[in-house]
Amino acid sequence: MVTSAIVSAFGSALGSFLSSSNTNHKPNNNNKRQSSSRINWVDVFSYAIHGGLVNAPICHYWFEWLATNGPSSNTSSVLVDQLVVQPPLLVLMFVCLDVLRANIRASIGQFREANVVGKALSAAGPAVVDSWRFWPFAVYFTFKYLKKKHYTVALNLCSVAWTAYLAKGGGGGDGASD
Repeated sequence: MVTSAIVSAFGSALGSFLSSSNTNHKPNNNNKRQSSSRINWVDVFSYAIHGGLVNAPICHYWFEWLATNGPSSNTSSVLVDQLVVQPPLLVLMFVCLDVLRANIRASIGQFREANVVGKALSAAGPAVVDSWRFWPFAVYFTFKYLKKKHYTVALNLCSVAWTAYLAKGGGGGDGASD
């Protein structure tokens, strides 16, 4: 199932990528095609998400069910699939793609509006310095005083403390801003 989801996501994204790279050729005044290599990444990601998380599981289980419980004739199975199941799946696909596109565009807008990259870069410097003050000692004392089987638990507990520190605004971050 996981492989099916990955393959479907990749195939959907590749199809969208190829489509947007092939449809962005515009004729200029001399009747020559001019390429404006602009890939519609919102569509590529929308198709990938739909292909991997919606289409793959539905089709996987549908075809599995059809093979074991469907008509014994291959022709009848194709007719059932194409006339009964595929039309509603296409409607679902277009609804999902529109919802995904809207959410991705809104997220990109909020991302830009909130200056996420600028804030992350300004917080990263002090956080790295504080990280160098905290983590070497946490790792050193974990390795020195604990058995190997306890490393993960101890470092996860240290991670809880580290995350609490960062969430409170330590390391240059602004803490919980929303």
